[in-house]
Amino acid sequence: MNHLDKIERIVCIGLLSAIVLLVFAAAVMRTVGLPIIWSVDIAQLLFAWLCMLGANQTLKHAQHATVDIATQYLPARWQRRLSGLASLIMIGVLAVIVVYGIALFNLNPQRTLGSTSLPYRYVALALPVGAGLMLLTLLEQSWLKWFSNKQRAAQ
Repeated sequence: MNHLDKIERIVCIGLLSAIVLLVFAAAVMRTVGLPIIWSVDIAQLLFAWLCMLGANQTLKHAQHATVDIATQYLPARWQRRLSGLASLIMIGVLAVIVVYGIALFNLNPQRTLGSTSLPYRYVALALPVGAGLMLLTLLEQSWLKWFSNKQRAAQ
């Protein structure tokens, strides 16, 4: 695990901890009659970032759910080809998400996050940043697979 991966994991842990503490504090304060009005909005912001960074962590460590009921019976060569095709499709989809995520970020700069004065763009920014990180992860993994397949074929 490299340094950036460790930092991303620590940020995910911090975001999840902050969400849990914030929601717990808001529930307690609401019970005693002093609701924290902005808690849901901040939890939404933190959750959006946690989802995108967590998805990248899952992709990096190949822990996404997979359905291999049909492909497990194929020869290894065809499994690699289908995996490559799936990677190409994911690269295309992530690139589209980055482009439209940036457009969403720029769409309405005046909109605020619920009862706070924070710009909603901070929530929207999680989409292109997370998709961009996943795109880089997928490109790196594809590059490494391609070279390992080339070396295997050369031997």
